[in-house]
Amino acid sequence: MDLGRLFRRGNHDPAPADDATDRLRAALARLVARIPGDTMLHPPATEAALTHAETHLGRELPADVRALYLLHDGQHQYTAADPRFAAGLFAGAPLLPVQDLLLNWDNWAGFESREDMDEFASSDPDGFVQAKYSVRAWIPLTHDGSGNHIGVDLDPGPAGTVGQVITFGADDEAHHVLAPTLASYLEQVSALVASGDIIPSDDEDDPDWTSSRPLSKLFHPTGGPAA
Repeated sequence: MDLGRLFRRGNHDPAPADDATDRLRAALARLVARIPGDTMLHPPATEAALTHAETHLGRELPADVRALYLLHDGQHQYTAADPRFAAGLFAGAPLLPVQDLLLNWDNWAGFESREDMDEFASSDPDGFVQAKYSVRAWIPLTHDGSGNHIGVDLDPGPAGTVGQVITFGADDEAHHVLAPTLASYLEQVSALVASGDIIPSDDEDDPDWTSSRPLSKLFHPTGGPAA
């Protein structure tokens, strides 16, 4: 057994599933109550859909990610056929439904081996995220229409935490860690909305949220104040 890895910061055992589910439920309820726009949340995903997703990804999803999808299978995604914008849970970005999560993950197939694209990749904070352009264990939870995502990292750097919330994508060379868990991320968004550091849009035609500073500077990689 690699005792150094076992006790290395961030690689600790995750919280029990029940605890993660309770924390996630509470964080989501607080956040939705503070969003003025329509979140357009979908009905729950099924256990079968999540099992299929984990088989497709080749890895288990963190307990709080499963908990969120068992509450809501994502949010409405803008399409030409239905050009409405949901008030996104991710500081304005809507949660991808499970099937769209898999489609976005599939789009990154083959990029992990492109070491020529790793030259400018970095982690913020240093050592939390692998300094690579793409890693298959980065699971997209959102997309911006241009190949950039907020997602969870299931294979972090030596200082990081399995399940930490990060930025990655086509235009993202400095991968920012936003929170140690999905539940913590939602708690922090809620707290930032309450403090006025993030202002949600209530305009159906202009879904972009505003913030007092770049989002990567507002979030706490290792956890922040309670919402």
